[in-house]
Amino acid sequence: MAIKKITGIPEVDTIANALNKKFGKDLVHLGPKIESTEVVSSGSLSLDCQLGIGGIPLDRIIEVYGPPSAGKTSLSLQFVKQYVDEYGYDRPPCFIDLERTTGLDLVKSMGIDPTKVVFSYPDTAEEAMQLAKDLGTSGAVGMVIFDSIDAAQTEKETKRLMTEMGVGDLPRIMSKSMRSISKICVDQKVCYIFINQIRMKIGVMYGNPETTSGGNALPFYSSLRLRVASKPSPNQPNALLMKVKVVKNKMAPALNKEAEFEFVCGKGTDPYGDILNFAKDIGFIRYAGSSVKVSLPNEEESTLCTGGKLGARQFIIENTDFYKRLREACYEASGVVPADSTPSEEPEGSSKKSSKKSGQSEAVNE
Repeated sequence: MAIKKITGIPEVDTIANALNKKFGKDLVHLGPKIESTEVVSSGSLSLDCQLGIGGIPLDRIIEVYGPPSAGKTSLSLQFVKQYVDEYGYDRPPCFIDLERTTGLDLVKSMGIDPTKVVFSYPDTAEEAMQLAKDLGTSGAVGMVIFDSIDAAQTEKETKRLMTEMGVGDLPRIMSKSMRSISKICVDQKVCYIFINQIRMKIGVMYGNPETTSGGNALPFYSSLRLRVASKPSPNQPNALLMKVKVVKNKMAPALNKEAEFEFVCGKGTDPYGDILNFAKDIGFIRYAGSSVKVSLPNEEESTLCTGGKLGARQFIIENTDFYKRLREACYEASGVVPADSTPSEEPEGSSKKSSKKSGQSEAVNE
């Protein structure tokens, strides 16, 4: 019987055919198995560009962590808002609230309909992880938000007294569940967003004493790790000056990059301030006194308007054509394709997009 040609190398083809016959599936390929990964905008142009793929992947594990009151949950809800704007509620997002502290007012203020979101309030880590696994396997949900890892209390821990201690209960469960979830998210096209807290290692004299809860499994299996930090914005009330650092990125060669933008509490990223700050950082816009100078690729520098940053913000709100040109130039300069044109990034008065348009990133299945 002739051996099926797979790689063109007789010895390898013999082994590959034997394994394929034994296990009933193709295990060996010539060259990497490359799949297109759908992405959706993060809601921030600067973060989209720093991620290197134009947004967040919809079939990977993402960890969002940082200090308290940094905006981790709010940023994750912004990801959900971008997802439902693009794909609707046919495959609804699921919010696993172990902390039980997220208010519906916050969810509604972000533009998400809570009546169309699957909410779950498990008591233990085992229940939460089994739920996350089963929901992903069903293929009926498109995004799972886990808030948060440190709030996941194991069954053994619930039966202990406060004076009794256990070692490694949660990391063992996380390690076991991540092995399954990492495959489910790719096979079923489900995005898992795990919100995590930071802790400090005791006795560390040199290096970074910062660590995260739940052991090392989640950092290993995450395709993106985003560290969120923020402080009150000096420019507008009820807003945070949020800094998101890309600590780990398996989707693109973009590591240790930072995106800084103003995040309005209960609304999300300010798109106009975001694009102006990013355009200034890459040299498209500069401020000369009260004048605002613009220099787009293949164009001579000219005066855009006067009035400083406030004047520039008002100008791009009123001039939608220039806003779109500047947005496209920022993405092109970063070498990424925008995932979509989300309503939150479109100037005021513009209509909601009617057609679905998603960017794609080429990612290697590791």
